[in-house]
Amino acid sequence: MANAKHTVTARVLLIDDDEAICGLVSKYLQHHGHTVDIHHHGHELDQALGTPYDVVLLDMGLPGIDGLTILDRLTREHPEIAVVMMTAATGVDSIVDAMRRGAFDYLTKPPDLQRLAIVVRNAAEHTRLRLESDGLRAAMLRGDGGPHLICGSQAMSEVISLVERVAASRVPVLVYGEAGSGKELVAHRIHARSRRRDAPFVVVNCAQKPAEALAEKLFGPNGQGGKFAEARGGTLFLDEVGELSPELQTRLQRALHDASVQDRRGTGNDDVRVIAASVKHLPTEVSRGTFRADLFYRLNVFSITVPPLRDRRDDIPALARYALARFAARENQPPPALSDEVLQALVNYPWPGNVRELNNTVERMALVASGNIIKAEDLPDEIRAVVATTRRDEPVPSGASLLGDDDDKNAVRPLHEVEREMMIAALRETEGNVSEAARRLGIGRATFYRRAQRHGLTREDGFPG
Repeated sequence: MANAKHTVTARVLLIDDDEAICGLVSKYLQHHGHTVDIHHHGHELDQALGTPYDVVLLDMGLPGIDGLTILDRLTREHPEIAVVMMTAATGVDSIVDAMRRGAFDYLTKPPDLQRLAIVVRNAAEHTRLRLESDGLRAAMLRGDGGPHLICGSQAMSEVISLVERVAASRVPVLVYGEAGSGKELVAHRIHARSRRRDAPFVVVNCAQKPAEALAEKLFGPNGQGGKFAEARGGTLFLDEVGELSPELQTRLQRALHDASVQDRRGTGNDDVRVIAASVKHLPTEVSRGTFRADLFYRLNVFSITVPPLRDRRDDIPALARYALARFAARENQPPPALSDEVLQALVNYPWPGNVRELNNTVERMALVASGNIIKAEDLPDEIRAVVATTRRDEPVPSGASLLGDDDDKNAVRPLHEVEREMMIAALRETEGNVSEAARRLGIGRATFYRRAQRHGLTREDGFPG
């Protein structure tokens, strides 16, 4: 029987020129079973990376080569390694930049040792799961203008692929997605990756009422100027285009037609690229007669559907940490860590408000947390209630008996034995699909991996890891 006491051990590379910090951190991590190698200069990186590491603890302010430059190289050449940035509290404004560049998490110096333990454990687990996954690696697409897009799920990876494919062209794009899913971020990313990146990116909310005010905003008073004219040479983003009134649909169709004619005549750089977004399914609206077919066909040259957050749960931990980083930078304070229980709850919650709701929830928890670690009691009541209900409703896999042998039906067996058998039964029912087995047991994939290691599950048990 595997040892019930579970620990995640990691091989850690610590790069910091402060010998006192190195001594404190390495002694503490080694006491908890981790292996720590120390280097004091960035130019020693080539030598250091001759050894495989699970986690890199990287000082932001190294002499010679700064930490962000090293971070860029690590995320480019060794994307499987989780990198945790370390800096003095006065460097908190760099949190967002470090996270945008691909840092897994962030520590202030001198580090709180309890938070250090949590961050290193989570980072090591993140690296291991990344290596064991089907080639899908969590990454932050960043740089070269525009907002980053956090992408670790297959669903979001496909969105990124479509963005990269269409960005350089001039064709209109129609973006579908639920409210709060990030449609505007996708539109902005397309603009930032295009040749129009230095021209205006103009946003118009088509759900604005009354229609007369929206018409003046779009086309200006007396049809002169407005946002349509402001976007010439750049991109006009029409959010919730399905809410346009019939009259405004007609005027927009005419404006796009005229702009297309002028562009074909070679009028220069006065054309407007339109990216429209809609919660409504516009082909359905066309069939109902509530949306003009000719306008739909003009807008729908290329379409992208942004998945809801419940369909990209692998992105939730990175999204939550990034929201914390932005909050901490804005408030000029160190970011708190997310406990394992909180991360699991965030992954299990269905997020009807999508990324917008997640961001608001994370900031709320950061405000109410009493220490530097966000714990389960800091979760909003509605999340705790939904997650608890989900766990109660999960079916128990067949073959997982809670009692002993048939000859002793009244003997309650040790919990760790029952848990091990339930995990094996779930693996066999799902033919080794860890994600589905974890879902059926009401736990997250990371928790499943940790418990599988604790119970010593092998391929004979159906465990692929």
